[in-house]
Amino acid sequence: MTTREATCHCGQLRLEVDGEPFAVALCSCDACQRRTGSAFGLQAGFRADQVRIEGRASRFSRVSEETDRREHVFHFCPECGSTVYHLEPVEPDQVVVSVGCFADPTFTPPASSGYDSRRHPWIGLPDTVARHAPELWDPVRPLYADGRYAEAADLGVALIAAHPGHALLLFNTACCESRAGRTEAALEHLTEAIALWDGCRGLAAGDDDLADLRALPRFQALTEGG
Repeated sequence: MTTREATCHCGQLRLEVDGEPFAVALCSCDACQRRTGSAFGLQAGFRADQVRIEGRASRFSRVSEETDRREHVFHFCPECGSTVYHLEPVEPDQVVVSVGCFADPTFTPPASSGYDSRRHPWIGLPDTVARHAPELWDPVRPLYADGRYAEAADLGVALIAAHPGHALLLFNTACCESRAGRTEAALEHLTEAIALWDGCRGLAAGDDDLADLRALPRFQALTEGG
């Protein structure tokens, strides 16, 4: 079993980690940029029983601005200030470690890029990294909540034109189009979403917004992998 060590800048706070992470993700949200002083944060998730912690840590708690309002408790060295890991009270069995603290260029690469609309344009990513930018949908949420599905769909189409290549943006627009009775447009955008990220296939199968499409052979072919 692989054992790695993550440390702060001065070495006072250190983690010994056994095995591989269950997830590695890059995040370009404003909070991660400010926390790291870099263009993005890069984190790896481990189960708590994989991690042993030594040294003293100060803490800073932040509640996410996302809809889940999840609390993140960042642990940093009181001597040099490096943020080494963070915990989430709602997920007590996991420890999220800052990948840079491993200082290991062979570390598992990220599988996803969060807040991708905030990624600096000079940062290129391989095709294996899934792009997620749920923040792009924020202007549409009030329209959807008010049941103004046609207006929500129109704004979604405008956002797709401004930010091409985002699967969930295409998927959410398809949901609004379905609610607004725009069947063909919904199927087109759903097809594009699945082509970009296969996870949209499973989302489509169980999303009530797409209920009016379920009897259509084209929808069935999409959700069944055809």
